[in-house]
Amino acid sequence: MRKVVNKNNIYLSMYDQIQKSKKEEFKRTLYISVLCALVGLICGFGTAAFNYLINFFYNLLFFGRISFYGSNATDFISRWGKFVVFVPAVAIMISNFISHKSAPEARGHGVPEVMVAISEDGGKIRPIVGFIKMVVSAVTIGGGGSVGREGPIVQIGASFGSTIAQIFHLSQRETIILTAAGTAGGLGAVFNAPIGGVMFAIELIIPEISIMTVMPLVVSSVGSIFVIRVLFGPDPQFVIPVYTMVSNYELLIHILLGVLCGLLSVGFIKTNIEINRYINSVKIPYIFKSLIGGTLVGCAGYLSLKEYGRYYLLGTGADFMEFVLSNGASSIIMLLIIIGLKFLTTSITLGSGGSGGIFTPAIYLGCALGGVVGIIANFLFPGEVGHVAAYAIVGMCGMLSGVTGAVFTSIILLFEMTRNYEVMLPLMLSAVISNFVSRLIYSETIFTYGLVENGYHIVFNKRISSFTSISVKEAMKTNFVFVNPSDTIEKVLVIMRENNLSVLPVIEKDNIVIGTVSYRELYKAKDSKDSSEIKNLVKCQTITIPSTADLSEALEVMHMADSDCLVVKENGKNIGVLTPNRIIRKGLEKRGSL
Repeated sequence: MRKVVNKNNIYLSMYDQIQKSKKEEFKRTLYISVLCALVGLICGFGTAAFNYLINFFYNLLFFGRISFYGSNATDFISRWGKFVVFVPAVAIMISNFISHKSAPEARGHGVPEVMVAISEDGGKIRPIVGFIKMVVSAVTIGGGGSVGREGPIVQIGASFGSTIAQIFHLSQRETIILTAAGTAGGLGAVFNAPIGGVMFAIELIIPEISIMTVMPLVVSSVGSIFVIRVLFGPDPQFVIPVYTMVSNYELLIHILLGVLCGLLSVGFIKTNIEINRYINSVKIPYIFKSLIGGTLVGCAGYLSLKEYGRYYLLGTGADFMEFVLSNGASSIIMLLIIIGLKFLTTSITLGSGGSGGIFTPAIYLGCALGGVVGIIANFLFPGEVGHVAAYAIVGMCGMLSGVTGAVFTSIILLFEMTRNYEVMLPLMLSAVISNFVSRLIYSETIFTYGLVENGYHIVFNKRISSFTSISVKEAMKTNFVFVNPSDTIEKVLVIMRENNLSVLPVIEKDNIVIGTVSYRELYKAKDSKDSSEIKNLVKCQTITIPSTADLSEALEVMHMADSDCLVVKENGKNIGVLTPNRIIRKGLEKRGSL
């Protein structure tokens, strides 16, 4: 027995190994951050390429010309006249055909696919997915599909990060970090909002928050923003007027707006669900679904042109938001019609096989809803409330929060767009109230409802484990039972029965912990060796842990030792014993008191 103990003493204890690995993790973080800087640069150039590709298909499909310049399909009247209704049909058909043949996961709005890759596949995404997603989304958006750029670039960035991780043969955890870093870099680049990109990855993508994860996300986002600002300048995606809150009583109106955003969010999610289900239930070839759905989207866009002079319902709808944010909207009827048609066009675009993001449609709807509330508020309280654009800004935040479930991301993104601290109070109110109302009515977000239907249950609870804030000394049992290696099998079995224990620590004289002995091993040997000593049945291992360690570290030691029992040491003395049951009970007790 003494020989085994000496052998264990040669090496670091399992607890010491854990502490050493934590120090080495910081060094590893630097290496991962360097790779994430590369991911960020690639995301920046990828976002730029994506924008140019959208412009290319916009010019080709709407005007029959070859050009990489121009913003989106709503800027000018198409040369095709009434036949413009077929442009989205052709675009969605091409998009659906390419993704169907090459990468089915490139369909839809992109974020749920990244969530599945993180939770089920260790962050691994096929390299071809990023390229296919870029092409099919550019075709859809450039051809007037009623979706946004954010979801695609999130999936594209995630694909870039995952590919880099696979090239360098990183571990599963590190692969997840690089994949998440790609989403941070991608979203940050699209909105020219570095903090928003990081917050999105933290809130919805990465399952862990620590310096190991946050630092790479920041590096990636900064890298992508650097590229975007060199190429396109520092301006955000939307030019939003300076926000002013005329009276503190306006917060009451913003609370009401938050509630309305929550209700509208549920309606939007439910509309997406039902339209997708209906389209999937129709038994016709997918190409015909794309053509029919795309034509309906085109008709809505043409109707908008005839009534309001612009294709407000085609493409990202940036010009509609600019119209409202410049205080150009004055008709409640117009905004309500736009909201209803946007529900349909976005749902049909995605349901019939198009590829694009949901962020911009959510912001679009919030802008319209905020405009409605702003017009009514100014009518009821003229000169006592802010302008219509102010309510549109708050509505954008509330709707984005309610639809996606990304509360902090919504607040930070809209704050970075306005760059005005005065907007924070109504933004925060609108975001949290909208999310609360929408989750109260319907528990799933636009990202998770499809995942749940397919059997994926992804948890976004990022609370820091209470285990890290509890020392083992707080949870240990001081009055504990142990045995000596010289005790007989019969004696130890009696001790186990009397104390209802299945495993006991084995401790020699001088407080030397040998390991553990289990009831199973003793029971197997009891018939022929009742009077024999247990020393040959002891599982020799280092199961000690200092009293200053926390419960999270204790669980790691238990895992490494494959033991359900740890002996707590303080000043060289054995002062207690720790079991999984004690850890769980103390953790739940701590959590319940918070």
